[in-house]
Amino acid sequence: MKEIDEILASDLPEIQKLAKIFQWITNFYIDSSSNEIELLRALGDKEELVKEQIKQSVFMHTQSIFQQAHLLVTKRKAWDE
Repeated sequence: MKEIDEILASDLPEIQKLAKIFQWITNFYIDSSSNEIELLRALGDKEELVKEQIKQSVFMHTQSIFQQAHLLVTKRKAWDE
């Protein structure tokens, strides 16, 4: 994962590296989930669609929790939404 290696090699403070990597990983899963949701809609698989939508919502909520924790610790947003 080139992006993660670039973040780790950067001169950013460790807390910013953590935030950027967390965002990259969770965005990867959110994007993958969006693709899966589109496919499940096309297939008409409502049961799996609901499961995938829940999974995506969990990742999105996890990002908001991380944002709150980062804001409390650093007094700054982890990233722009």
